[in-house]
Parts: sequence; structure tokens; C-alpha cells
Amino acid sequence: MKKEAMERTILKRLLLGMTLCGFLFLAAPAADLVPFTDITPGQAADLIKEKSADPLFKILDVRTAEEFAVNRIKSALNIDVKAADFKDKVVKLDKNGTYLAYCRGGVRSVRAMNLMKELGFKQVYNLAGGLKKWQEEKLPLETSNP
Repeated sequence: MKKEAMERTILKRLLLGMTLCGFLFLAAPAADLVPFTDITPGQAADLIKEKSADPLFKILDVRTAEEFAVNRIKSALNIDVKAADFKDKVVKLDKNGTYLAYCRGGVRSVRAMNLMKELGFKQVYNLAGGLKKWQEEKLPLETSNP
């Protein structure tokens, strides 16, 4: 009986510790994010807020121009990852900057993030789930006026 009670106590403490670690990870400042990883919409929103005054921070919308025209995250720069000139446009950006890449569902932006890593960029993040997840979290979007 004592062993079972002790095991339950240890399990409770372990679960509490894991929960606390998870909370601290989600609340971590942008500086603590690991480059070339997926980040949640909440983390992306925090990154945008934290880096908004940094001229080396850019939000990259890697969807088509048509998709970009419908809606986008404020201040995003549109560079279509499937366009033939994607690499030509991206290499003109500062490789020491911080970049947040996104698309509709998070697949094209992973591709863009990986290409940017190959090109020598230092800090690129992917918005996991793309604009679909961003909208589910009810985060703000710019839309075109009809």
C-alpha cells in the first residue's frame, strides 16, 4: 500500500512538472525559440509583437499572389514559394534577419523555411497549420476591400 501511494505521489509530481514545463515553453519569449522549427499561432503572434520594431524582421507569405490578395497577416511580404523566381527574391533578403513564413496550411511554408536554411539564413520559423490555424485562433488578418 505504501509503495502504491508513493508511486501515485511521484506520478502526480512528474505530471505537474511536465505541465509547468509545457506552460513555460509556450510562454517563452521569441528569443528562446529554436530557429527552423514550427511555431504555434500564439507564438507567432508573440514573435510579431516582440519584433515589430526590428527592421530585420519580416513576415513571409509564401502563397500565390491571388491568395495573398484575399487575406494576409499585416505587414506580410508576398514571395510565392512555387514561383520560378522564389530563390532569386529570397536571396535579396538579409540572411541575418528573423523570418516568419506562412501559407494556407503550413506545407509550402515548411518548404520555404527549409530552402532558406539551405541558402544560409540564420532564423526562420514556420507558422504550424498556416493561416487556417491562425484563423481558428481568431488572430487578426488584413483583407482586401471589395
